[in-house]
Amino acid sequence: MRRRWIFLSFFLLSSVTSFSQKQLVLVHRGDIVARFGEGQYIRLVLKKNHRYTEGHIIELYDFSMITSSDTIEFKDILKIDVHKQRGAGYTKIAGGALVVFGLGYLGLDRLNYSVNNIGTQEVDPSVVRTSAIATGAGLVLLMIKPPRYQHVGNGYFLHTIDYNSPFYHR
Repeated sequence: MRRRWIFLSFFLLSSVTSFSQKQLVLVHRGDIVARFGEGQYIRLVLKKNHRYTEGHIIELYDFSMITSSDTIEFKDILKIDVHKQRGAGYTKIAGGALVVFGLGYLGLDRLNYSVNNIGTQEVDPSVVRTSAIATGAGLVLLMIKPPRYQHVGNGYFLHTIDYNSPFYHR
């Protein structure tokens, strides 16, 4: 009986503490660009002297946060590192698809000749040109990198949210 009360109280306390965690979100036009929770690592550039700072978020308040290195007010933040918050992106997906298409087109032409003896033994210059253009365009798209840091301001805003917010994500 006593163990049952201990387990019940443990699960009750753990559920209450899981709802109390706040998150820091970077919002642009109603969309979440980056999300940082308590305990997560964050890199920032501060407005004063463009000083770089980094650390784990210990606690979030409405207008400031405490990190493992400093207490930072949100109004003092110039840029925030969102590098690890971004997904693959459309340019990476399109670039990879173009590289696969370009190399696959040339490979399919050679496979078509070797299996069915359709076409000529030499590689057709139009096939090489098309394959080179698609592969080259794909490689260019793969080399495009988005900026590592995002400026706060000019449409980008920092907000702290809790479990009541529609933006909250576990």
